[in-house]
Amino acid sequence: MLKNIVKISLLSLLLFLAHSLFASEKVLLNIHSVSQSVNEFYTLKQLQKLPQHEIKITIPWTDEEHIYKGPYLEDVFSSAGIEGRWLTLYALDHYQVSFNYQRIKKYNPILGLQIDGELLTIRSKGPIWLILPVNEYKELEAAVYNDYMVWQLIKINSEDKENSVH
Repeated sequence: MLKNIVKISLLSLLLFLAHSLFASEKVLLNIHSVSQSVNEFYTLKQLQKLPQHEIKITIPWTDEEHIYKGPYLEDVFSSAGIEGRWLTLYALDHYQVSFNYQRIKKYNPILGLQIDGELLTIRSKGPIWLILPVNEYKELEAAVYNDYMVWQLIKINSEDKENSVH
């Protein structure tokens, strides 16, 4: 009887640990391109292994200055073996925006994973938020750049030109 209890307890513990490991390895982001034959999936852990950078900004949705931290978008593209071209960004709430990556590449946007040292959550517009350094470049104050800062980002599609297959 005691052996069965121990076996059941160990099995329960293993199942719990396996579930916990799976939950921490949940896919957060898909980088996709038909034209470049790429379809990569990233977990939080994989994104955190890339060099992390900070952007300190005040944006309309937060009303105060915050420090966002995460990898450069360009580093994620390099990791996926993709070139950023004509991008379509997709959010959890089905928002999407398309634009030529050259419009923002020079600003080194990051995929924000943290805000003020805490992981972004769905409630805080995460777990991934494309962040541009709007405080550093006057031209980024144009409203169109706000459209590019997609929160709850789940997928980035990169194609050779506008209106390619998504």
